Amino acid sequence: MRLSTVDHIHTLQRSPFIMAPILHAFFCELKETQKNVLFGYLVLPFVLHDATGLYLRSISERNTWRTMVSDKSRIAGVHKRIHSLREVTNITLMSLINSGYLTIDDDMVVRATKKTFPPLNGMGKKIASARNLARLLDDREAPPVFKSLGIVQL
Repeated sequence: MRLSTVDHIHTLQRSPFIMAPILHAFFCELKETQKNVLFGYLVLPFVLHDATGLYLRSISERNTWRTMVSDKSRIAGVHKRIHSLREVTNITLMSLINSGYLTIDDDMVVRATKKTFPPLNGMGKKIASARNLARLLDDREAPPVFKSLGIVQL
């Protein structure tokens, strides 16, 4: 099978090197809860989706997880997006752990270390969206969050 230019551009845009600062920003902001590694699979599907990313950039302290999922245009197709971005998420998480930006323990709790990424041009909006998503997920556990999205299995 011959790959086209569009296929190569798509591969470059979904590179783990580009996605790493987004996931790192999310886990830096997320409070530690049991099995919070599962939340990592929501970051890229929400941040990279236009409607949800725009919403996440503009939230305030009053917004909650319930208000985000109340608008179906923000969560439409999230199961498909999670599935298509699962491999990139896995590779990105492994590279962040191997390079010392994140740690993971036996309870599947991901913690950010003190290492930081240098500022990257053009990533500010996506990083802000990831941080705001972490704020929405504060004090929540993964199973009820996935259940609210209609996802019963990853």
